[in-house]
Amino acid sequence: MRYTIKDDLEQYGKFFLDFRFHHRIQTSTSMGGKKSKVDPTVLTSKEMAVLKANTNLNEREILQWHEGFIRDCPNGRLDKKKFLEVYEQFCPGGNAKNYCKYAFDAFDKNDDGTIDFSEFLLSFVATKGGDVDERLSAAFDLYDISDDEQVDQKELVKMITAIYELNGVADHGGHNNPKTRAAEIIASLDVNGDRKLSKHEFIAGCKNDPYIRQILAPNA
Repeated sequence: MRYTIKDDLEQYGKFFLDFRFHHRIQTSTSMGGKKSKVDPTVLTSKEMAVLKANTNLNEREILQWHEGFIRDCPNGRLDKKKFLEVYEQFCPGGNAKNYCKYAFDAFDKNDDGTIDFSEFLLSFVATKGGDVDERLSAAFDLYDISDDEQVDQKELVKMITAIYELNGVADHGGHNNPKTRAAEIIASLDVNGDRKLSKHEFIAGCKNDPYIRQILAPNA
């Protein structure tokens, strides 16, 4: 079977729309903020070991994913332009630009402006399983744009707006207003009154309020 990045997005697409895949694993390709790998098209034995240890995939499946990734990215790296092109094919009815920016930044763990295969696979596959707390933790990371372990109202507004754009939602008025929704969510889940959500508040609040959970993390 011939795999492509678009096939992978279609296979796990709905999950991908709802979660930021910020899997905090340091691999041999993301140490010290620079890629140490000479040829990004080659999957080394060390990288294979890391991928097998941190995903539910076996060696044959990882090689299939790698084949598809290299077919779409012959130089072994996926840039923002290609990432957006793939996503726009998957979501033809909406504007994926802003959402793709946040998702790409989550994939690009060493902030070099490209995604290599290990970054792609660890981020894309590793969080599709897990228990409810793990999936809600991944959802929290989606909204934590600033990576400060807190989600404030501005971040919620940005992500809710991006999700509206992604899904072609034109009505942003009334109860659908992103600022209104964000304010309601903060007011409901903020336990300590600092007008921000910690990961604990986010997870506990979503587990206790099915309505908010459906808005923020429908697949958790």
